Amino acid sequence: MRYKVTHITRYIYQTAASLCHNIACQSPRSFPFQKIESYRYLINPEPHFLAERNDFFDNTLICFSIQKTHNELTVKSESEVAIDLPAWINQDRNLSAPWESVVQELHGTQTANDIRQFYLESTHVSFVAGIKEYTLESFTKGRPVLQAMTELNSRIYNDFTFMPGFTEISTPLEDVFKYKKGVCQDFAHFGLACLRSIGLSARYVSGYIETFPPPGKAKLKGSDASHAWLALYVPGIGWVEFDSTNNLIVQDQHIRVAIGRDFADVAPLKGIVYSGGGQ
Repeated sequence: MRYKVTHITRYIYQTAASLCHNIACQSPRSFPFQKIESYRYLINPEPHFLAERNDFFDNTLICFSIQKTHNELTVKSESEVAIDLPAWINQDRNLSAPWESVVQELHGTQTANDIRQFYLESTHVSFVAGIKEYTLESFTKGRPVLQAMTELNSRIYNDFTFMPGFTEISTPLEDVFKYKKGVCQDFAHFGLACLRSIGLSARYVSGYIETFPPPGKAKLKGSDASHAWLALYVPGIGWVEFDSTNNLIVQDQHIRVAIGRDFADVAPLKGIVYSGGGQ
């Protein structure tokens, strides 16, 4: 599949800004099954300082500063991406390793730290009360890890209601669990907390999902904005991606931009704005 993605972020300030420093994380990254054919961006007003670098997780960041008075800030990113079916699609989930043996291997000394870091709590992923018990309803004794993950993915989809506006990024995970409402980043954070609470490594994936469904099919949730899902690490297979917002094991409809421990690591645009006060 080939995709063209346009991402526009626009801030309109109530009071003119005199200076801003920003970091944009909007450039898709390469994977064996995802090829970046082109990427370009436009920032208005034109920055006085601009630099590109890779972060700790190897995501591409654009760092820029605007040092003149401005009432609006617009960042427009355009990318063209080609995606093949990932290798995990051919895996028999019923024949994957028991989840307990995966945990044992992950916590052994032979596992690389860049994988081990993803079974720890993080800014938006905490082991709230009851979450381990919720997870173990699917991860029963000796169950194949991908079979159990498929069921957990479906349970989150069925138990939670997709409701834009009910949460914001500061909404505690406890409230997401209590009210079982939220958006894709909430479902991803909740799924990550579930998996990490039992010792599995799972990471946050940000990006986009195909906007136009096939004839007769419903539009996927999260398709008109940035999307989020998770990837579970399975030794011998690698990172396997699941989208609980849409009850999917990810195939070729998701465009990956960045990976991290949670949203805090991969916000599409963040920064600091200086402006004068108003009456």
